[in-house]
Amino acid sequence: MLAENSLSLDQIREIEETGTFNKLKVTLLDVRTSEEVKGGRIDKAVNVPVGELEQDLALAPDLFKKKYGFNLPTHDSKTEALLVYCKSGMRTRRAIDILSKREYKNNLYAYFGGWDEYSNPNTN
Repeated sequence: MLAENSLSLDQIREIEETGTFNKLKVTLLDVRTSEEVKGGRIDKAVNVPVGELEQDLALAPDLFKKKYGFNLPTHDSKTEALLVYCKSGMRTRRAIDILSKREYKNNLYAYFGGWDEYSNPNTN
């Protein structure tokens, strides 16, 4: 993953307000477990646990939407992007690896600070 595709807390806050980054509509992808997400998440984030991600990327788009409630941006989209985060960055790296193998590159971003930094911005 390119360093410029790693975003800061300030950039995450901007995405929350605008829904976009670099003129791309952003889907915030929380890859923590469903149980963890019950404790809070970034506004408008959708949950696809990293343990299910690789298998579920193989689903037909309509089945993926039925399971998760949203359309996954395609790897070659020029108008949409994915921003991946977890609790503290470890699962984000795993999800980035999985998505990179599916040819996501130019429209793939990571927030390695994760929920820990987002939910406690003054302690990091």
